[in-house]
Amino acid sequence: MSKSVCFINLGCKVNKYENECMASLCKDAGYRIVGKDEKPDYFVINSCAVTNESEKKSRQEISKVLSLNPNAKIVVVGCASGHDPEQFRAKPNVIAVGGAAHKDTIVSMLDGISPDMTTPTVYEDLENPLIEKTRAYMKIQDGCNNFCNYCIIPYVRGRSRSRNFEKCILEAANLSRSFPEIVITGIDTSSFKDGDRNLFDLIYALRDLPCRIRISSLEVGVITEENLAKVASATNFCPHFHLSMQSGSDSVLARMNRHYTSGEYLDKVKLIRKYFPDCNITTDVIVGYNMETEKEFRDTIRVCKRAKFGYIHIFPYSKKSGTVAAKLQDLPNNIKHDRVKRLEVVRDKLQRKYLKSKRGKTYSVVFEDMEGEYTTGYTPNYIKVYVLGSHTGTGKVKLGKIFNGGVKGEIING
Repeated sequence: MSKSVCFINLGCKVNKYENECMASLCKDAGYRIVGKDEKPDYFVINSCAVTNESEKKSRQEISKVLSLNPNAKIVVVGCASGHDPEQFRAKPNVIAVGGAAHKDTIVSMLDGISPDMTTPTVYEDLENPLIEKTRAYMKIQDGCNNFCNYCIIPYVRGRSRSRNFEKCILEAANLSRSFPEIVITGIDTSSFKDGDRNLFDLIYALRDLPCRIRISSLEVGVITEENLAKVASATNFCPHFHLSMQSGSDSVLARMNRHYTSGEYLDKVKLIRKYFPDCNITTDVIVGYNMETEKEFRDTIRVCKRAKFGYIHIFPYSKKSGTVAAKLQDLPNNIKHDRVKRLEVVRDKLQRKYLKSKRGKTYSVVFEDMEGEYTTGYTPNYIKVYVLGSHTGTGKVKLGKIFNGGVKGEIING
């Protein structure tokens, strides 16, 4: 019987896509791709380095997988192992260590050959992901040029580099034959550029595909009249904008090296709603960044309320070694945790208000998973919907009462 491999993702959507591509390469090489409970011969751990806690979890995962199969051989790849490979090399049963790049050599890594650890200067093509879920991820970009002061990713992923425009279109066309939704992703998706064509040109070029097209996240600088007008004419584009904010305080944004003000951010939110009045705008917020004052935190709350977010992903600031911010004074954890709780109250109120505003509306829902007696799925504007019974594919659903972070829905026939 052929050897078996289990892929474990500890990072972002880009890591998830790269896992699926590595799984495809291994399957083509004769390996069986299995779950972690099937006692695989090999584990491939795709590590994360976004925080010190993420690196710790990546190291701990080695002990977890060995408890499932003490004889398994382990390969570690990803941002944490790229940032500090030595923290993994001496671990039990680890036979190869790679970084965030050169994952196309995964078959050689299973033979115990560690890849080159240098960061590429051009986009590396990882293609043909082995996908088992309803939504397909498609990576179009890698690296980052933003160098936010709290972030290690530009140092481990390298500078921004984009995939060939035509290759993106070809993969999207292939994926659209099997999946009702494609999520376009990258480390800094907004910076995608091939020649004079940008991310929004790509979305427009995919407008005739028989599936939904969703963008994983966006930066403020790419929200322009020209770009929004371009994608507004694409009927398969999902009006969900995850627009990274991080703070609503201008002084904190400056200390973060984020190149916009809270006022500019709110102007972009207004512009999005001009073109997509039914959209859902979500964001990320870092709480307690480097001596954030009470006034600065209250500024963030004020901006969140004005932006009327559909959801806020909240993160207490965590020092990351190797970043500019790690050298600066930090706030006590109790202050950060208190502010997280206060912002969670605001988040929950805003989410409920947004969900209530959609009650009675009908949307196309892509069904994904079973949760108890409900099938769950998402609307184009990323509202989680719970429908009684077992359903597959897509369906028209009328939205009802708020339920478990989403809404209950009723299938509309005809």
